Amino acid sequence: MKRIGRMAAAFLTLSMLMLVFALPVFAASEEGDEAPADSTSTTVAPSSGLDPAVEVTDEEAIASDADWTYRYLVPTGLLLAVVVAVLTSIRYFTNVVRKRYRIVEE
Repeated sequence: MKRIGRMAAAFLTLSMLMLVFALPVFAASEEGDEAPADSTSTTVAPSSGLDPAVEVTDEEAIASDADWTYRYLVPTGLLLAVVVAVLTSIRYFTNVVRKRYRIVEE
């Protein structure tokens, strides 16, 4: 296989790996668009005419969305680290290991 063919195959493989790992990030959807309907019923005691000293509201804490840095930069950094490790391994094999073994013609 010629050098151009190897480079094209490596580029195609690398681009497919990046696409496969990037698709889940793009497919992530925002949560909280529609709130599910509550099916629980509550009963209220009859009013006794007394007012409470402190009124308490039953508001649920709003869950904050993950920052964009956490959602996008962390997976991208991990993917980049994996790609660098793989390319370093391939480069080591092609430069060092191949030179150790030579075909001896008789």
